[in-house]
Amino acid sequence: MLNGKVYVVTSPEMVNAVNRNAKKIAFNPFIAMLGKRITDHDEETSRIVQHNLNGENGPGYVIDVHDGIVSSLAPGNALEEMTRSMLLQASKYFEALAKGDEINLFEWTRQMVTMCSTRAVYGPKNPFNANPDYVSLFWQFDHDLNLLIADVLPSVTAPKGYNARKKLAAAFQEYFEAYDISESQSSAMIRARYVANAQHGLTTDNQARLEVGTLLGILANTIPSIFYMLVHIYSDPALTADIREELANAGLTGTPEELAANPHLLSMPEVCPLLFSAWQELLRVHALGASSRFVLEDVFLDDRVLLKRGMVVQMPMAVMHHDPAAWGSDVKDFEPRRFQKAAKGGIKQTSYRPFGGGASLCPGRHFVTLETMALVACMLSMFDVNPVEGLWFVPIQKQESMATNVFPPEHDVRVKISSR
Repeated sequence: MLNGKVYVVTSPEMVNAVNRNAKKIAFNPFIAMLGKRITDHDEETSRIVQHNLNGENGPGYVIDVHDGIVSSLAPGNALEEMTRSMLLQASKYFEALAKGDEINLFEWTRQMVTMCSTRAVYGPKNPFNANPDYVSLFWQFDHDLNLLIADVLPSVTAPKGYNARKKLAAAFQEYFEAYDISESQSSAMIRARYVANAQHGLTTDNQARLEVGTLLGILANTIPSIFYMLVHIYSDPALTADIREELANAGLTGTPEELAANPHLLSMPEVCPLLFSAWQELLRVHALGASSRFVLEDVFLDDRVLLKRGMVVQMPMAVMHHDPAAWGSDVKDFEPRRFQKAAKGGIKQTSYRPFGGGASLCPGRHFVTLETMALVACMLSMFDVNPVEGLWFVPIQKQESMATNVFPPEHDVRVKISSR
């Protein structure tokens, strides 16, 4: 699959055509091919994963897991419960900041979000809660992911990532061996995955290996996104003031505990349009990955372009997100009000793909949106943040993993935290 022709699709019209042919141009084959290289599960698990991969003969493992994630992360009680749990865990990190420390902003964000998100998703008995040192293990795994996917003597070419993956899998095996769904405080998403794993006959050790791959979806894009949101907002005093005013008018200010108790938490994207627009713009500017599909059979796109069976389709976000024809002459700028101005129309939705599109639209998009908006709201409510040396700057991104869309910064930003 990796050695064939690659079709690069960048026009909104052709992207729409790809989305309309989800049965013939599918994402799931990449799960089957790359999943084993990412998680190192065994051949029997690969057989289970590949069975009815695209729903050709009814439901299969991938479809059942996907449907469970979609239902558990859709707007509703389960999503609200997970977001509130994340905020409650964040309280101690925000309380520590109240001392007025200097911090490395990305490093702090990475530690805080990793610990709080895994607690919200997996419950109090998760491996990270038991051993916070696993935070660095995950990022070693993420850093070496491209070499692990290449799968050429990974224990030699990517020893840190290889060993980190092995340790994380062993920790999750212990977690699932002790897992009791009737007593678990894990999220609805994990309960649904656990049921699907049992129904399809996955062994505990392979369930644990797959869960290491799931961490990528929970953490790898979220943490750089939150970091860049904080940098863009705090580096613009007028924007900081306007979002603070919006949050106050919406009654969505306070500590993480106070926001967790707020009955309007789920409605943040609707009642905080400027903050939500800044979030959308953040993803337009910083989501630089690509959506990939595999051509399962010959298909004509828009009745004029033939894609041959067995080839790969790539839809690069960076090209579409920085197309002046779609976004205007200020396409290179971070314009936090862009999506507010475009609310009445004018943006081609297929030019905006931070969460993919079509049948493979990211099911975690609602959680990461609420998570980001809520944490940023708490920071703006409680603290002023300023660079320790010189003026604010937006660090360039460093591409490390082909499984990531929002890459981490090449350099951290040292900041001074002051309570308001």
